Amino acid sequence: MIEMKWMNRTVLALSIGLAFAGQVYAEEQANTAETEQVQAAEDSTAATVSTEVEQPTAQNAPVSAEQSASQALQQQAGDATQKDNLEEVFTASERQYSLLKKGSYSGSYDFDYSYYRDTQLDLALDDGSSSLTRLRIEDNASHNMTNTFTVQYGVLDNLTVTASLPLVAKSDTVKDTTTAGLGDVSFGARWEPFPLKQGRLPLILFGSLSTKTGDSPYEVNANRDLSTGKGYYSVGGGASTRKYIDPVVLFASVSANYGFEESHINQVRGSRILDTFVPGISGGFSFGFAYSFNYDVSMTMSYQQSFSMGSEFRFTSAEVSKPTDSSSGSLGISLGVRVSPQTIVNGSVGIGLTEDAPDISLGLSFPLDIIGFGRDVR
Repeated sequence: MIEMKWMNRTVLALSIGLAFAGQVYAEEQANTAETEQVQAAEDSTAATVSTEVEQPTAQNAPVSAEQSASQALQQQAGDATQKDNLEEVFTASERQYSLLKKGSYSGSYDFDYSYYRDTQLDLALDDGSSSLTRLRIEDNASHNMTNTFTVQYGVLDNLTVTASLPLVAKSDTVKDTTTAGLGDVSFGARWEPFPLKQGRLPLILFGSLSTKTGDSPYEVNANRDLSTGKGYYSVGGGASTRKYIDPVVLFASVSANYGFEESHINQVRGSRILDTFVPGISGGFSFGFAYSFNYDVSMTMSYQQSFSMGSEFRFTSAEVSKPTDSSSGSLGISLGVRVSPQTIVNGSVGIGLTEDAPDISLGLSFPLDIIGFGRDVR
């Protein structure tokens, strides 16, 4: 009986404790909910006040990952555009299509190699019977190497002057001789008469003066010696233009040269003595395109046609020899590689398409800013 009363009291005490705990927990939950509601109301009020005081700008607004990636790919101010890059790599190899800013100057080095191969017939006839007394076939091969240092200066934004110093080396298998020395120093200018305008092709006019500082072919022994120059003064001029059509640059140029008469030569040519040489007129045209694969690599392809006419050899015996007019064509391919942000190196290959053109020609050019020469005014 006593045990039953004790158990009933214990159960009653537990029930009262559980009820009291549940009431306390309920009150705490209610207080917590009320606190969260008050806090939420305060946050909402603060957000409203903040919005009224300061509207978020686009710079302060949160940016999603997709928008961030899109902005990273967009053109940034000061970055080179694809057109600027293509123009730069194009004019690095085709300088006659570009000008320097006023006060800027630059230098460049060009190495050119050309190879000619030809077959010559050596014939001799008997004066009395006109019969053939000698027939000999000779294979002639000549190698020409030219190292040219060029300096150009921007007199005005639309006028650039240039000067070139060539060093020439030659080898000939028939004459079995070689020579090396200074070539013909030349001066030139490029002028853009009209400012660039949307929808109008740029036009650049250029002119040149070539001296006769090299060894003249009319002052050496024509049978066994080689020359490093052409032997006369000449002037030339022409025009060039280009057109950017994404993703290529189309270009074309035309030029003409006039050689001044060289007299009082007195050079032995067989049984005759050469007194005067008239170079005549020469010229040509070229066209092609440049394509940039990416920021570092570009390619240029061009075709060049040249001609020569009106030349004469006048001898002391009053004889006049007029060579036939000649024409030659060649195909050129060049590859430009950017080796630094400001330096582009160009290598070229030329293939002769006619008999008078070199069978093969190779070229390498790069700016002298590699050794610290040059100044660019922007």
